[in-house]
Amino acid sequence: MDATSIMTQIDASAPVLSPGVGYAIVLGMDMGFAALMLLITKITDRYTEHHAGGSSEEFTSASRSLKPGLIASGIVSTATWAATLLRSSTVCLAYGLSGPWWYAAGSATQIMAFAQNVIQLKRNAPGAHTFLEIIAVRWGTLAHFSFMFFGLETNIILTAQLITGGSNTLNTLTGMNTIAACFLIPVGVVVYTLVGGLRATFFSDYMHTTLIFAIILAFGFSTFATNEYLGSPSKVYDLLQVSATNYPITGNAGGSYTTFRSIDGMVFGIVVMVSGRSSGFATAYMDQTYWQRAVASRASTSVKGYILGGISFPPVPYAFATAACLAIVALSADSTSPYAPLSPAQYGLAAPAAATALLGRSGAILLLIVLFLAVTSAASAELVAVSSIITYDIYKRYVNPDATDKQILWVSHVGVVGFGIFMGVLGVIFYEIGISLSWLYGFTGIFASSGVVPVGLCLRSRHANKWGCLASLWIGFACGVAAWLATAAVNLPGTIDVTTTGGTYEPLAGNAGSFFMAAIISGIVSYVWPEDPDFEITRRMNTFQPEGTDAAGHADAADTYSAHEKRIDTNVSEVDMEKGVHVHNDASDDDLYKDIIFSVRLTIGLFLV
Repeated sequence: MDATSIMTQIDASAPVLSPGVGYAIVLGMDMGFAALMLLITKITDRYTEHHAGGSSEEFTSASRSLKPGLIASGIVSTATWAATLLRSSTVCLAYGLSGPWWYAAGSATQIMAFAQNVIQLKRNAPGAHTFLEIIAVRWGTLAHFSFMFFGLETNIILTAQLITGGSNTLNTLTGMNTIAACFLIPVGVVVYTLVGGLRATFFSDYMHTTLIFAIILAFGFSTFATNEYLGSPSKVYDLLQVSATNYPITGNAGGSYTTFRSIDGMVFGIVVMVSGRSSGFATAYMDQTYWQRAVASRASTSVKGYILGGISFPPVPYAFATAACLAIVALSADSTSPYAPLSPAQYGLAAPAAATALLGRSGAILLLIVLFLAVTSAASAELVAVSSIITYDIYKRYVNPDATDKQILWVSHVGVVGFGIFMGVLGVIFYEIGISLSWLYGFTGIFASSGVVPVGLCLRSRHANKWGCLASLWIGFACGVAAWLATAAVNLPGTIDVTTTGGTYEPLAGNAGSFFMAAIISGIVSYVWPEDPDFEITRRMNTFQPEGTDAAGHADAADTYSAHEKRIDTNVSEVDMEKGVHVHNDASDDDLYKDIIFSVRLTIGLFLV
């Protein structure tokens, strides 16, 4: 008997709440948060120098002025999707404690590692709005279009996960129409993002993250302190040992739910590390939302924000999954408990049934709220990210290079509204096709992993070979898809479909093939045929220089900023080459280098732990 056998004794098909509750929570929280964010935006406009509608720079990058607390909450919020809670719960049932632990540890390590990209962004491209702009300036149009294709598709896949997970959960818990949920979820997010821009999404992230932690604590206290059938860590542990005897997990030492000696759990951990599930390499490097937070942060405190975010994120998947889903496994071993385990149909969405078993109707409502907050918070980040790509990498670069700040701001607004509508359509498409959250989750890394090393080389190494990195992007992707499908064909000969390609080993093969092939090609080509430009061209990108001069003081500078952006540049830091301070930076190059060393040491230490 394996872990799925635990889930044969209950009919969990009936929604716990009525559809009216689902509509009330979605519409009420949509409009409530939208109204609150609009109020905060008005207060900010009136009493600070930052005006959301004043410039495109403020709308898309919050004037590059955000402090560590908001950055950290934004990182946690960006990494917390519906999939974070739903998938970590599922792997907790499948692999025991090791499942959510690998999920949390892998994601936290990648956030820490990404902090080094933030510093290099501030050093080598302080005026960039998107990571794709850097690629366009260094490697030209062909590379720009190639990486933009993978970047936008990554955003689309992640958005599909958000909407699919959120709408499925609403339907499971309330019976709310799934198609209606797909369109209603983004409504409030679009409203406050449209008015307040990136800064409003950070305020929203802070409030969402606070509520999410509070609700996770509620589940934790119920499991380990107040539940009448559990109520203490020792009681939960004893019952889990009974469950391991009755329903052992295949591949775990002794079939235990409390061991980290899990073969499948370790395989899952490798996939998390390689593919970027939730916030790993692939999504962190290819998802503009992470770069958007890097752009918005102050140079002097950017590393602190990411380190705080990396430390704060692990409790979200780990504490939630262990408190909720191990609790239901423990309850199944208590003969006096009226709660039976999950049905096989609910294996992909274990969290709703677990929340209901713990706290009844209140648990279902709390889970619905926490998932709604996770979805809308991450969705707001995706809105601004995609809008920035549309604005700066398509419109400003190819459609209207001489666009005024007002025109850029207008296109940013159109991008937010357009992608908000697209979110709903995308959710409906995947719902009608029948693609599951787990399958989307596994495909993310296969698609995006080939871009990780080339993007990193573009930002970090002046010797990176343009053609080697471009070729590795496509070859790595092709190898990843081939390995993915070949593994599915070998494991289950004769059939390649959504089911056979969505297991544990198939995504692992695809993710590894995509990531390592791209890394090998780009690394070898860049080593054998290194290019030798410097980063001066990216440092000058989008930066204001005194009228009539370029970065070296020569006449006829190519780029100038709007009056508002000039004021921001002057206030943040004057160009002072003697002190080694770049435009948009409030930290010297030496200070940023020290931050890199600190970040590397901390990341290695965390990984080893």
